[in-house]
Amino acid sequence: MMILAAIAAIAVFSAPAFAGSSPWLPAPGGGSITVSYVSQGATEFYRSTVKGPTPGGGANLSQQTVWVDGVYGLSDSVALDFRVGEARSSFITGEGLPPSQQSINGLQDINVGVVWRAVDEVVSSGPSIAFRVAGIKAGNYDTGYINSLGDGGNGMELSAMVGKFIADRFAVSSELGYRYRDSSAHEIPSNVFARFSAGVLVGGGVGVNLNYEIDNSLSGLEIGVPPFSPSRFPELQEDIHLLGPTVSFSVSDQASIAVSYAKVVQGRNTAASNVFSVSFGYSFN
Repeated sequence: MMILAAIAAIAVFSAPAFAGSSPWLPAPGGGSITVSYVSQGATEFYRSTVKGPTPGGGANLSQQTVWVDGVYGLSDSVALDFRVGEARSSFITGEGLPPSQQSINGLQDINVGVVWRAVDEVVSSGPSIAFRVAGIKAGNYDTGYINSLGDGGNGMELSAMVGKFIADRFAVSSELGYRYRDSSAHEIPSNVFARFSAGVLVGGGVGVNLNYEIDNSLSGLEIGVPPFSPSRFPELQEDIHLLGPTVSFSVSDQASIAVSYAKVVQGRNTAASNVFSVSFGYSFN
């Protein structure tokens, strides 16, 4: 079960787009650090819910991000976690138009949270249940562009997580939450987000997870509908549904490597991206 727990943990932190959390906490004084490289690209874009070529004649939208995630156990039922990253994005116009490239780089939004585990499946007949509250600090990137790294708002998020090990080789988990952000320059919509994951240890320290992630705005503007303008990209009603697998390899009792792929299978006012990532995780006691 220890190997499966490590694989489940790195599958959470190697999530390609969103900072996921786990209902399985490290032991007091223990924790883990995960470093991930994420590359995403798209030549299609959802205008409202209709998918077509990206603006700029099927322009290539791409972004590369290095994420660092960590979690540390304060007690049997409380842990601290964080996520910070550095990214670079580009917007290159398609064929038949004058060459144009717009690049943005900077620090991604910082997310720091506290997790409280209310129920531990080890000492109960039900699943592990945990709750998380986190603060969000906006990164130092430019906003108002189609390839901006984020919406530029400070805020907070709340979520609940449920997870269960089934025998020694199968685990399922989910997270449901609410995110609020505020900015002096824009009215950033609030979001609801969810993550579902199912993983199996196939043998030899190799695990396979299937992940489905949702991030939906509760309000906002539509592209092409007044009063929208490019400078108001942070105010869009942006919905993202990501689906894809993660394959994890246990290098040792403390180290794991994970490779992930995800595709935007449904969206609203967002790029129809393909997302690839590779992660290295190290746990300590």
